Amino acid sequence: MVDATKSSGMSRGAETSGRMTLVVTAFAVAALLVAFDVMDGRFYYRDIDDLLRSLQIRTLLDRGSWYDLTIPAIRMPEVYLSPWSRLVDLPYVVLTQLTQPFLGRERALAFAFHVWQPVMLAGFCWLAVATMQRIAGEAGLVRPVHVIAAFVMMPLSLWEFSPGRIDHHNVQLLLLMLALYGVSLWSAAGGMLAGLACVLSVAVGLELAPVVLIVMLGVGAAWVFGLAGSGPVQRALSASVAVVMPAAALLLIGPGEMLATRCDAFSAPYLAALTGYGAISFAAAHFVREARPVARLAAVVVPGGLLALLLAFGFPTCLRGPFQMIDAKLHALWLDRVRQEKTFLDFYAAGETIKVVCLGLIAIVATAALPLVWRRTRRGEVPVVIIYAVAVALFLFTLLQTRFIRFPGACVLLFLPVVWAEIARRNVAVARATTAATLVVLVGGYGLYRLVPAEPFRPDVIDYLTFDTCTGVDVNALAGLPPGRIMAPSSLGLDIAGRLPEGMSVGAISFHRAAPGLKRMFDLFVSTESAVRREAAAPFDYVAVCRYPIVGYVPNDTLYATLARGGDWPGLVRIVDSPKDGFQLFRIDHQALR
Repeated sequence: MVDATKSSGMSRGAETSGRMTLVVTAFAVAALLVAFDVMDGRFYYRDIDDLLRSLQIRTLLDRGSWYDLTIPAIRMPEVYLSPWSRLVDLPYVVLTQLTQPFLGRERALAFAFHVWQPVMLAGFCWLAVATMQRIAGEAGLVRPVHVIAAFVMMPLSLWEFSPGRIDHHNVQLLLLMLALYGVSLWSAAGGMLAGLACVLSVAVGLELAPVVLIVMLGVGAAWVFGLAGSGPVQRALSASVAVVMPAAALLLIGPGEMLATRCDAFSAPYLAALTGYGAISFAAAHFVREARPVARLAAVVVPGGLLALLLAFGFPTCLRGPFQMIDAKLHALWLDRVRQEKTFLDFYAAGETIKVVCLGLIAIVATAALPLVWRRTRRGEVPVVIIYAVAVALFLFTLLQTRFIRFPGACVLLFLPVVWAEIARRNVAVARATTAATLVVLVGGYGLYRLVPAEPFRPDVIDYLTFDTCTGVDVNALAGLPPGRIMAPSSLGLDIAGRLPEGMSVGAISFHRAAPGLKRMFDLFVSTESAVRREAAAPFDYVAVCRYPIVGYVPNDTLYATLARGGDWPGLVRIVDSPKDGFQLFRIDHQALR
């Protein structure tokens, strides 16, 4: 990739000044979009993940045990072990502890939960603008109007940075942009940044593991074929991964989890895989002087294949995937109903127009950039190819599984300035690609709109179990009760988990690690067999349900429907019945439970 400042004679000061103008522009647009998101007091990405992250942070502050990821307020009946990274918790904990002496605990937490996202957003804007400039390859090509257009088109990424959004996706976006910026530098320093970002991305969550793979394989392939500048990048990236991976594991999960097999989280399998990759790739790039691609390929493929076999034999359970704790019954009752696990066609069925429009714009820009990327490929500009491959992969992942919707816009729209500039220069290939993509998106989008019309939602009793049928309920009445385990619908359970008296816990939340509790929840609340209900209730002392106006067509043949409508049930003794918020608590008489 050409250094724009050198090719144009631009001074470093002028480059810095121009970049800061673009960064300020980007941040201003992003801030306006975020303000639009929060003006009604509700996030677009209103998510139960924020509630559980808050509970995890509060538990850490209460207990002070960095490596202990158990959450005693959730027992299924075994205590819940969180798969989530302490890296995300860290800034909130630090900010809370710094401000708590002046603000008090709750206000300090609120401050931390709302001030860190703008800081991350500023970093995201700087990295995005810098990467745009590196892709452009010409000084002055990226102008404020390009940045405004690109950021206006990525609200689904920017809304992850809304104040109060403490889920891990904003951290993933920041690390994703850091990895792409590192690749764009195409230097040893850039390789180190990309390696650091790849490791921390895996530490935060496995969603972007395919992107990490694309980055590492892309740099590795460039070295195998001897492309310009690939040697220092490959050595630096590999060394960074090999060194940072065990260091991050030691700091974030501790020696115990470094040896544990957790197929759904940062643990021994991923530590071994990435550290092994880093060591093998660094050794090959450092010691192999043979220029022929076949020799270089053998130097990484042979030991890499042995590493893969060792991983398969060493961690066979992980070959079944990260959700092996979810059986077929729970899949049907819960996971198959989760919207983020569906294809993009669900956006049409759910009437989510903004997501359909954003995906269409992303598709147009990605297609329009293809002639440019092809030309850069022929010139051997590897960084552009890798960044484009990541962008397109994330777009395709989103079509298959909507959980990725927040990522492709942030990557594809990095190419908008060069597409805009080439159209202004009357580049025929880019103009034709843009026109063709626009027509296909418009016709295809309208066709899908006709074929997949918005469906009116008809909830059943299982849907009600996971609805936010009541939030912020008053749990003060629980303070005078004997400690015990509460089985409640998953949404209610997560809402009250952080406010329970000492010794109280809930049994189910809507997360895969809580599968044992979810199974018991469904068995207790929706089974029509009394023996199944009694077995599900056995480890618990209380049942909590909110009164809610369930639609009439839902039959009254389940425990949940009966209690939600205010009815009684043999074996459940009502001890709390709040007319204010509808909260009901029952003591379980296991002998009489029917």
